[in-house]
Amino acid sequence: MKIVIGCHSYLLSEGIKNLLKKEDDFEIIGIFDEGSDIEEILKLQPDLILVDNKIFRTLPESVLNNRTRFLLICDSSWTPESDRKIPELVLKGVYGLLAPDSNSQMLIEAMRIVHSGELWLDRNVVKNIITSISRIENRVILTKKEKEIVNLICHGYRNKEIAQKLDISEQTVKSHCNRIYKKMGVTDRLQLALYTHRIWSDQY
Repeated sequence: MKIVIGCHSYLLSEGIKNLLKKEDDFEIIGIFDEGSDIEEILKLQPDLILVDNKIFRTLPESVLNNRTRFLLICDSSWTPESDRKIPELVLKGVYGLLAPDSNSQMLIEAMRIVHSGELWLDRNVVKNIITSISRIENRVILTKKEKEIVNLICHGYRNKEIAQKLDISEQTVKSHCNRIYKKMGVTDRLQLALYTHRIWSDQY
């Protein structure tokens, strides 16, 4: 996996780089900050850009419209109000949000999940979304098991992993997913994440 790191603090970028160098399948091909030419860095064709939310806000639209996936490192300025912007961020290529209190193991796991094409969302964001689904008028009614599955999907778990986590068969997971998609009027996991975020934004 070819990775580019962008943080407002070069020292932080170097620290993350040294951490990730220990992983055999990670290749750090560039580091940038607010003064860097990100479009030149993109010519290196990274698979994933690990970027903090301060730097992300400065990126030009031309960068956000390419197919590169972003994993956003949120700092203390990220608030519950910021979560309303998640659907917009996903459309700009952000496939993951990493909370300020995340540890190194979570960072590495999130990077692998985002690189695989799945979404990674902080557990507190997902909790707010799931809770809000049952509060709106004409709400979508999900069973306890379905809410657990939505939670795991938003954390990037695949069907096989969900089955192991919940101690049910993979076919049962698929059946639950089909019912969830039908109830919410979506066809895949990305649409499911966007739908649940839209519900939460409307509620709050």
